[in-house]
Amino acid sequence: MRGLEPKNVKGYRITDEHAMLAAMEAAGTSRMLVEAQLSKAPAVSVIRRHTRSSNTSDEFHFAPALRVVSGNYVTSKRRGVVDGVDFGSTGSVRFVQHEAIHQQLDLGHLVLLSNLGYSASGEVLNCNTFDVATHAAIELKADKIMCITMDDVKSLNMPQWLSLGDAEALISERLAGVGSDIACSIDETCPSLDGTAVGAINSATPPVYSSDGNGNGRPPDQAYLNNGNSNGAMGSVRHQTLAEVELDMDCWQALNFPNAILTAVVGCKSGVKRAHLVDARQDGGLLLELYSRDGVGTMISTDFYEGIRPAQQVDLDSIEGLLRPLAQAGVTKARSRESLMRDLHSFTVLERESEVLACVLLQDLGRSADGAKCGELAAFCVHPSHRGSGRGDSLLDYVEQSARTRGIQRLVLLTTRTADWFMQRDFKSAGCAHESHVLPESRRQAIDAARNSQLYCKEIVALNDTVQAAPAGKRIGF
Repeated sequence: MRGLEPKNVKGYRITDEHAMLAAMEAAGTSRMLVEAQLSKAPAVSVIRRHTRSSNTSDEFHFAPALRVVSGNYVTSKRRGVVDGVDFGSTGSVRFVQHEAIHQQLDLGHLVLLSNLGYSASGEVLNCNTFDVATHAAIELKADKIMCITMDDVKSLNMPQWLSLGDAEALISERLAGVGSDIACSIDETCPSLDGTAVGAINSATPPVYSSDGNGNGRPPDQAYLNNGNSNGAMGSVRHQTLAEVELDMDCWQALNFPNAILTAVVGCKSGVKRAHLVDARQDGGLLLELYSRDGVGTMISTDFYEGIRPAQQVDLDSIEGLLRPLAQAGVTKARSRESLMRDLHSFTVLERESEVLACVLLQDLGRSADGAKCGELAAFCVHPSHRGSGRGDSLLDYVEQSARTRGIQRLVLLTTRTADWFMQRDFKSAGCAHESHVLPESRRQAIDAARNSQLYCKEIVALNDTVQAAPAGKRIGF
């Protein structure tokens, strides 16, 4: 806008008087265009067909489809003068007024935030849009943050899902490759979130973020150097109150790394459950990402599969302890310790803090009469105190992915009491197990007919041609 060339020093934008006017015009124009699109009403024919009216002479009055509000919800401060460079009206976000925003949301209003922030002295400041979005997502305790991206993200060829730890590793790889000049500029211009200067990046030691205690990040001996402690610049987010947070997203542009990914990582490390990166050129991309099975973008989240691994000898007692109450209640078939020992290599467990919380057995049954290669799920159990937490879904998802890598085309399970849970996860009834020809003959002959177990099946559907199969635990969905 206005034909002005952007001015940047060490990754920061400089906002002079002319640039500030252009930023205000751009923000105002964008706001009005968004408001106009959100004001579209349904066609009259739709309203007349579906609206009740006791009087045919009643007139229809169309209010905006969505009520949009905006205001001075973003509180910011001047970046100031750094190394003799005056950054003018460039601002850093201090916080968003989340209580006021929640009040508007409770009234059914859609709150529209821009890159403009407002200082305590009554100034309008030009902030980083991703900085605003990150603060808003964290302080509003959002479930999701959606980032619309362009070529900077597409060129990275990211998978459909990245765990938070993998996303941090991706950033760390870029940090490890920065030159000394850029490293020094980051050291000088990027304060850590506790107010101390971030230590210089040592080219001999890749700066990898320290673990957050939940299995994310990297080992402490590879921690990012930060004045002698092991808290990385990104990692320190989790140690600060929101009032102290100064994300300074602009400085990371010195690395030529997409701000959308940094926003996603910082958000997820600070309480946002999921972040989605969607290409702006994808027609209907937002809806497809939210409402299709595989989505069309990249989702970053905490690791759904954290602690899931093949069973080991030391897990035998824990597995036996999980299954014993179910066998005593008649929910599952009783299994001897010798049987568990024999099948241990086929068990998968979910562990947290050295405690096994869930287990499942996946056995290859061979081919059924119709030629499909079958695998049987059995001994599926989640500890009672952890049911309803999503761990069962994570374990089932993981095992379904593992089944695909083994060439299994159909999952089957026998149950007498837990059918509803599996039916909600796309398993279909196939009748009495001991009478069903869906099972291979050898398995059917081994069924105890007196239990009258019911058979449920789930086909392992093929992925789209555009989606590459990934190892178990590296994608969402089977």
